[in-house]
Amino acid sequence: MAKTVPVRRPPFISAKALLVALLALLLGLWLGKHFTTPTIVHLGSSAAMQVYFSPNGGATHALTDVIDHATKSVLVEAYSFTSRPLIRALVRAHQRGLNVEIILDKSHLLKKNYHTGRYTRHPSPALKAFYTAGIPTYIDARYLIAHNKVMLIDGHIICTGSFNYSYAAAKFNAENMLIIHNVPGIFSQYQANFEFHQRTSQRYHPGLVLRHVFHWSDRRRASDLK
Repeated sequence: MAKTVPVRRPPFISAKALLVALLALLLGLWLGKHFTTPTIVHLGSSAAMQVYFSPNGGATHALTDVIDHATKSVLVEAYSFTSRPLIRALVRAHQRGLNVEIILDKSHLLKKNYHTGRYTRHPSPALKAFYTAGIPTYIDARYLIAHNKVMLIDGHIICTGSFNYSYAAAKFNAENMLIIHNVPGIFSQYQANFEFHQRTSQRYHPGLVLRHVFHWSDRRRASDLK
């Protein structure tokens, strides 16, 4: 006699459950559209880009050249800054009457003792050179590291990438740098970000006391810094 195998019926799903699931799906699609869609910028006919790779890829020479040919302004955000050719180029631009403004990481003012966690005042050669030349220079201390490497030139040129403004980046490191011309949609975002960091930094002068220096205990403040 053949054995009867019971047939399992699929679980019953109510119309209410289906409606809730459908609403959840629609909500997920709406949130994804509004919060994960990247900014898309269409390049105009005058847009151009140049890319440089280190070591010995010509990035320092390219930056020096674009600074020397600037006619209006040079805005800089930098982490490491030891490149003498770039320091001299920025001083020359300031002396030509251009609007030169620089934001540096706090390591240019404070040297950290990694054994004690304490900082001592130690202005870097770049910071002293910019201050001596009269270039407005700001210290951004609100972050663990102010790690941007950006130059905004004449309102339409962006220089950015991993490339630090240093001898090591030019000669020994694997780095990249991109120079972007005439893409207003991108430039405006970099400009707004520069202005934000400038507002929340402090202009350097001898004896400057920083209002806040990031410590590991401040990690909970990260969302407040946006």
